[in-house]
Amino acid sequence: MLPATAAMAEEGAHAGETEPGLLSPSITSIVWILVIFSVLAIILYRTAWKNVLKGLKAREDRIRNDIAQAETARLKAETTLKEFNQQLASAEGKVREILAKGASDAEQLATSMRTRAQQEAEDIKERATKDIEAAKEQAISEIHEYTADLATRVAEKIIRRNLNAEDQRDLVNQSLSELQTAGAK
Repeated sequence: MLPATAAMAEEGAHAGETEPGLLSPSITSIVWILVIFSVLAIILYRTAWKNVLKGLKAREDRIRNDIAQAETARLKAETTLKEFNQQLASAEGKVREILAKGASDAEQLATSMRTRAQQEAEDIKERATKDIEAAKEQAISEIHEYTADLATRVAEKIIRRNLNAEDQRDLVNQSLSELQTAGAK
């Protein structure tokens, strides 16, 4: 097999001398390459190049449009954010006002309730004082009546009998004990 491989190698070497390779171009092959390239470029220019350019232009327009829409959306979002922040600040102000008014109303209500409670307490105290005075006067009046009644009874008993010193002491002690029981009631 070796002799056959060697023979092929010699044929390849002789064939390489007669035909130019890729590394040693000839003028005719260069001209053919340029003609084929030019024909292919013209065909592609008339058929595909316009479509490629249209596609690239459409893509460029779509990208520009998307960028413009994104910018518009960003500006709208910033405007909306500013409005929201203004509304939030306004709401915070209203909340502060409501809280201040509520605190003021609560303070006024508390003051009013305190004043009313003090007035009611004073009225109750006055009524109680008047009731106590009336009860005291009534008790004194009853004591006077009872004392007068007791004195009348004692005088009646004295008149009915003639008393000696011992009877008088018993009568006074008895009257005093009745007076003490009346005072305890």
